[in-house]
Amino acid sequence: MTASNTGGWVRKVGASGGGRTYRRRRPINFYGAIAVICVLGVASIALARYTYQHPAAAAGKPQPAVGDVWYAALGIATCGEQQPALAQNPTAVVNGFTALPGGAIQVKPVLSSQTGSNATLAKFVAAYRGLEVSKTTLVIPPSGKEKKATTWTTGMKCPTGTKDAGKVGHVEIATWKTLSSTTAKTTTDTADVHFTQNMLITIGFVPEGVLPPKPPNSAIKAMLNAHVPTSTTTTVPATSTTAHVTTTTKH
Repeated sequence: MTASNTGGWVRKVGASGGGRTYRRRRPINFYGAIAVICVLGVASIALARYTYQHPAAAAGKPQPAVGDVWYAALGIATCGEQQPALAQNPTAVVNGFTALPGGAIQVKPVLSSQTGSNATLAKFVAAYRGLEVSKTTLVIPPSGKEKKATTWTTGMKCPTGTKDAGKVGHVEIATWKTLSSTTAKTTTDTADVHFTQNMLITIGFVPEGVLPPKPPNSAIKAMLNAHVPTSTTTTVPATSTTAHVTTTTKH
């Protein structure tokens, strides 16, 4: 959702050409460009509102601070397949890190020990009952149609029927610092993932050399909608699952 991405959509509209091809393609690309512009507009309004309400951030105060409310999008992908979003855990509000419907995370510190550099994915995992993410193990609690927890351990082969069937996998976490980031950072340690506003996070079980994909559109939409009244909905265009990894830590 960077400026270059938006420009790409617009260029596609302009490059549609004339005649029958133009008449056939223009509506699709045109509405796609409008959708991107709408998403960026809503996100910009939400971020502007946040900045206005939290001027300390602009002054260099460690963030997030007690009283701040941030959001992130979370995806869980195993063996090439996106898993259902975690169920909401409202009881975790007292811990400052809450799973919202659709795959969004609310970061709302209530103690100084949850602020600044202490606001990590490790704190969220610890607050979510049944979820386990370590350097070698991923345990996903029951969600949606699943009746029991599923466990993935580094060294296991992806099961038959999955995109990466037969390939040996390992636990890996990919993060995109902001909504517009195009490069990912990977780690195997949840304590290394420090929350930022509108961060994208995917906890994955993937074969060696495979980058976990960005969170699904539904999770990104849930994150954006968390900034605005519940009566407002946001359309999110398809996101690319291809990204360049700039930093890899603790493999």
